[in-house]
Amino acid sequence: MTQRLQAKEDSIKQLRSHLEHLTNELSKTTEYIQLLELQDGLRVKKDDFGFEPEQEISDLLQKQNTISHEIILVRKRIQKLSAKTILKIELLILPIVVILLFFVAANYVIPSANIDSTIKTRYVTENLQGTTTDDFMYWDVNNQTPMVVTIENNAKVTDQKIQSIENAITSTETITGDSSQLYHSNSGTGKYFIGWQGALETAPVTKHNIPEKFNVIQSSNEEGQIVITLSKIKDRDGYYGTTRTIVNGNQILKVFITIYDADKLTNTQIGSIVRHEFGHALGLPLTNNAADLMYESITTNHPYISECDINALQKLYNGIKLSDDFCDNA
Repeated sequence: MTQRLQAKEDSIKQLRSHLEHLTNELSKTTEYIQLLELQDGLRVKKDDFGFEPEQEISDLLQKQNTISHEIILVRKRIQKLSAKTILKIELLILPIVVILLFFVAANYVIPSANIDSTIKTRYVTENLQGTTTDDFMYWDVNNQTPMVVTIENNAKVTDQKIQSIENAITSTETITGDSSQLYHSNSGTGKYFIGWQGALETAPVTKHNIPEKFNVIQSSNEEGQIVITLSKIKDRDGYYGTTRTIVNGNQILKVFITIYDADKLTNTQIGSIVRHEFGHALGLPLTNNAADLMYESITTNHPYISECDINALQKLYNGIKLSDDFCDNA
């Protein structure tokens, strides 16, 4: 019986590995379809990039349907095998469980979520050809119309976490803190913003309009200019937040933000990650100052928006490319 159980467990592992591969392929295919639809919406022609978006979208949709169907079949196979295996295992270990319950009841402590103290993030910028670029970029929007930010709650996180995300974007509240290690400051204290909307309202008029108002909604249609996807998946490279920006020249067209392990993050952690990734969504690159919000990993005790970040955006939207020391404390 033990050999049969082991064989079924091995089969389940293989099926789950295949399921993970299919899921990754489906995700990549869906993202590429979205990119091509964006190109088609901008009336990109064959002469521009050497292909026709409409035909490629049709082929990819067929591939998407095939992968989705295969995922359903694999999941059903896993469920079928798991049900049989679990029943047999339960019959084998039931006597052991009864004994252990007496010991565990007196000694069990609920473990905390295994979230690193250093929160790793990453971002990538792509042009309409799918080529990565490090050019500086910015939105050029009508400030009278709020920018739409869509939250896809695939991780089914609590309303409190959704509120933390919205606060990181739309709050106008400020706090004070030590800024002596952040950037040049005579007093050693500075004002920080909890939300980007409050921070951007203080920015002066620039050559290209900085977005100032945001309408945050929950939807599964990716209808916003900025889409935030909350995922239960754990990133294999250990990242908790990623930002993928689509640009045409230096102008931002669409931004996709993904928060991994969202259901395991605290309200504070998820707010800090969104605040950082939203800085990228607005065009800010990484800074080499570990005390600033826009450092590659969130290690600062003040993961909020600083005056330095606002000044950097002012330069960016006046057409000045930022170096990686834009918030240096030297």
